[in-house]
Amino acid sequence: MIELLVTLGLIVGLVASHELGFRLGSASRSADELLDRQLVLVRASTAALVAFLIGFAFSGAASRFIDRLDIIVKEANALGTAYLRADVITEPQRTELKAALKEYTADRVRLLSREGRDQVEALLGKVGGLHERMWKAATKGTQGDAPLMSVVLPPINEVIDLHSEHLAMARRHLPVPIMVVLLGTAAIGVGMIGFGNGRIGRRFSALDSVYGAVLAAALWMTIDLDYPGMGLIRVSNRVVAETLATMN
Repeated sequence: MIELLVTLGLIVGLVASHELGFRLGSASRSADELLDRQLVLVRASTAALVAFLIGFAFSGAASRFIDRLDIIVKEANALGTAYLRADVITEPQRTELKAALKEYTADRVRLLSREGRDQVEALLGKVGGLHERMWKAATKGTQGDAPLMSVVLPPINEVIDLHSEHLAMARRHLPVPIMVVLLGTAAIGVGMIGFGNGRIGRRFSALDSVYGAVLAAALWMTIDLDYPGMGLIRVSNRVVAETLATMN
């Protein structure tokens, strides 16, 4: 639903910008060769600036998307390692630690799934309690045994640390002022095209539609890539699900 609203918003915004530009151009129609030459220059410069800003924004969004994928792999590896090393401690801490790790991993799978979008707050609210369960079981099971502590505690600590890192990464997006400038510049660029069309009193519907569709698609993809928890482009939970499947 959100991705549909973003798409519709971009299309409506671009169409409105073009129409506004066309009406302004129609109202200022006159034989002014110098103005028309300057208009061509400004229009080309604005289009180049829009392309640069979209490239800059897309590159940043793609980089953050890859970072999110990488941290999910790290988290899955840390959970798998912690679960295996839980075997070296005695009961009942072994069962308690494994149960907490398995529940935590299952929650991560749901958190990263499309179906878990409405459960984000509830699942994040459980994290602190699960971290405490893991740590208490691990420290109690290794109490007084320094070599055992060095084996069991590091992956548990890594799981806890990676949660904060993952959360920070999920909240890292293109700064709002840059997004506003990007969308505003795109609207001005389309408006300039409409203004030029209005100056000559002719619409180029097919050509303008192609440019508008390509521009809207580029903007949509950049936004969707930067918010992978909301749109169609999502980080995969497959690696965490595979780790959960190994937790017998």
